[in-house]
Amino acid sequence: MIHNKTENLIHTFFYVCFMAFVMTTYNLALHRGFSAEVLKVSWLSFPLTFIVAFTLEYYVVGRHGMKLVFKLHKDHHTAFQKRAIAALVIVSGMASLMSLYGSILTVGFSNELPLTWGHNLVINFIFAYPLIVFVAGPLVGFVFRKIFPEGSIIDVAK
Repeated sequence: MIHNKTENLIHTFFYVCFMAFVMTTYNLALHRGFSAEVLKVSWLSFPLTFIVAFTLEYYVVGRHGMKLVFKLHKDHHTAFQKRAIAALVIVSGMASLMSLYGSILTVGFSNELPLTWGHNLVINFIFAYPLIVFVAGPLVGFVFRKIFPEGSIIDVAK
């Protein structure tokens, strides 16, 4: 569990690093097949993709999405259900925005954009939701707490 704004910033950084690279590789592999070249292109495109994804996650989707998440959480929900609800909200926002970003990079602002965006949104959501719930969430949470045990990060944002 995240306890303050500084932890949130660092945790978001870890999440976005993981998801931006994996999702970029996934999208490239769908179109080109999985290869060393795909990993190379993913790595080279990572800096710009990371900046776009982090900005959208931290300032748009995370900020507004968490308000919705807290409205959807009920006392009877288990910890897993709460994580699944949070992932659903975050993936819905991020898949929509990052699929648009990828579609613009692919076809530009052409007549193909709406169809490409819709297609990308479906294939990205189907992959991203289970990835966050079953892989990224547990992995990032584990690594984050190994590096930063509870109470070790002081909130400098106050």
